[in-house]
Amino acid sequence: MKKILIILMLLLMSFGISPKVDAKANVKKEIQLVTVGDSLTQGVGDTTSQGGYEKRTAQLIAKKDHVRVKSHNYGKAGDRSDQILKRVQNNEHAQQEVKKADIIVMTSGGNDLQQALFKLIQTKQEADVLPQVEAKTGEYADHLHELMTYIRSLNADAPIYIFGNYNPLYVYLANRTDINQAVHLYNVVNSEEADQNDNVHYVSIFTKITYGQFQTKKQRAELAKQSTEAFTGTVNNKVVKTTLNGPNKEKNEYITNTDHYHPNNRGYDQMSKVLFKAVQKQKNEWMFQ
Repeated sequence: MKKILIILMLLLMSFGISPKVDAKANVKKEIQLVTVGDSLTQGVGDTTSQGGYEKRTAQLIAKKDHVRVKSHNYGKAGDRSDQILKRVQNNEHAQQEVKKADIIVMTSGGNDLQQALFKLIQTKQEADVLPQVEAKTGEYADHLHELMTYIRSLNADAPIYIFGNYNPLYVYLANRTDINQAVHLYNVVNSEEADQNDNVHYVSIFTKITYGQFQTKKQRAELAKQSTEAFTGTVNNKVVKTTLNGPNKEKNEYITNTDHYHPNNRGYDQMSKVLFKAVQKQKNEWMFQ
């Protein structure tokens, strides 16, 4: 419908007719923000009951654009991409909200990757990890495409934003470059799925959440040196296992102390800021009638 209106306006202008548009009259009074995905969408690690990035992003939009934002969260911890699809297909209420959505946000791939990666980094040599992770990306790509196709079948117009994933173990295993590379393999799947669909946008959080406060090359080189010297190149290392399985303070300031895996409140703040910036670039796609 939006494309038809734009074509009609261009035709009128080609004949020297400038249609009068009342911008204020066409601005929506309420925006529907719908989030679908795994634990990052559910907001595991968030202690403020804001559903992770969901309500934070809604508040940023409301404040910036002076519009009411109603948000709906369909995230569930532990879900792989195929399980997210089945859950939405079995939830009529979720389907109705997706249909009405002005903005749709998705998280996917974290659990698909975890199942493929974590077992490997405990049992395989570093050189053997990447090839076996890469062998799993085709299956994930198929599942993600099915999920994206289904969401788009419910709503043909709303912009869709899909997050990439991050490496929650980086600060402890900075010398294991294969883990970062494995995350990138899955992020490429998300990014390419976005590129292959109209009005779907990839949102990267890898650098900010993976590296936490260690954002410079010098800081990361020092982390890698410390990991090598402490022989913490594997999750089976006693130091790493004690940290990750206990109540120890998390080394990455954007990851929760609770499980050393999910974002904490500051991490979700960062996710929301990046998402909000991306959403603002497509304001014409969701702000107007």
